[in-house]
Amino acid sequence: MVEETNLSADTGFYDVLYRRENKLDKYSGQTKMFGDVVGSHFTTDSHDLHRLRREPLAPSFSRKSIAKMSGLIQERIDALSRRIRLCQGRHEPMPLGLGYVALTVDIISSYALADCYHLLERKDLGVEYHHSIISLIHSGHFIRHLTWLYRLLRKLPKSVVTLMQPQMKSMLKIVQRMQDDMRCTISGLDVNSSAFNSSVFARLLESDLPPEEKSLDRLGREGMVMIIAGSEAASQTLSIITYHLLANPDKLATLRTQLEQAIPSPNDLPLLSQLETIPYLYACIQEGLRLAHGIAGRLARVSRHPIIYRDWEIPPGTPVGMTCVFTHQDEAIFPDHKAFKPERWLMSKGEGRRLEKYLLSFGRDTRQCIGINLAYAELYMTVATIFRRFDLELFETDRSTVEYSRDFFNAFPEERCDGVKVLVK
Repeated sequence: MVEETNLSADTGFYDVLYRRENKLDKYSGQTKMFGDVVGSHFTTDSHDLHRLRREPLAPSFSRKSIAKMSGLIQERIDALSRRIRLCQGRHEPMPLGLGYVALTVDIISSYALADCYHLLERKDLGVEYHHSIISLIHSGHFIRHLTWLYRLLRKLPKSVVTLMQPQMKSMLKIVQRMQDDMRCTISGLDVNSSAFNSSVFARLLESDLPPEEKSLDRLGREGMVMIIAGSEAASQTLSIITYHLLANPDKLATLRTQLEQAIPSPNDLPLLSQLETIPYLYACIQEGLRLAHGIAGRLARVSRHPIIYRDWEIPPGTPVGMTCVFTHQDEAIFPDHKAFKPERWLMSKGEGRRLEKYLLSFGRDTRQCIGINLAYAELYMTVATIFRRFDLELFETDRSTVEYSRDFFNAFPEERCDGVKVLVK
């Protein structure tokens, strides 16, 4: 029996496979890699159950809802600005990559849980929390192929696990801590507060979901997914855009010129809808998303009907997957694909071509990333603020710090890399 059919090399088939009307299930052989967050909307195999779980979440992540929370986003970006100025005053390098992680965690914890983690106020920017998230993501391949062992280890006392598999100790400790934190946060929410009433979880609890879907355990899994998914991809994209702009002074100059024209005062940012009209800012964000990939792993789907691929008929129930990486690196679509070329997005518009249809960082079909509007808001507002307010230069940072090198479902750079660092001029 074929475990999974990989059609990634045929980039033109992506939109055929991931049509919304196909109503595909996810492949359980892949979703089990997410271990302790199985049960969230993201890891739900069944199309119908996923739709049930996603429906009450969707309104919170609409363009209209995200526009209303722009003040929350800007407040956290201002907190990041204060950290950058602190490093400037001390003549110290700023670990901006880590700052971006703290920023995105603070935003999603504020919005989803009505309980900001305030990593930007921590002296170390919550570095341990970042390492926890990375460790959880990196454990996915182990869990997928040795699921039985992972389940066994989760039931054993930690002292026994340490003796059997020393490297598992830290990962299991991280999982337990995140679960405990999430349960404490959810069980301790002030349901009468205005912050809670505007949060994602308020809509979940007020929805028509059946009682078992509102259990503390399942909500904890949703919370973990939101923190992980809502921070890692956006922060990595911000790091990629930052590196390439600082490594290419001509492109940075073009962006800054347009930002200065659109934003006369660096402390008075315009509305998100106005930022979205700045041509080169749009282009930099699109190019950053392309190079970041988002999810690099194949998105395996299972159809209840035959899938016709060229002259072949793939039987129902056969997992079929594709990765966005092949499309993002297709020389026929993106010539010189390794280069950071924001101009390609502006030129394609002038030529009447739509490169946007080939940008797959958020996926397609009914499983498209629910946080796409939040991610775009974070990218537009953060890039505009940071590069309008500060004159930065790279510090002990090269291309390997941001270049895709490893596939842990999410795209990651080399293992030795510890994030983009900058000096403030």
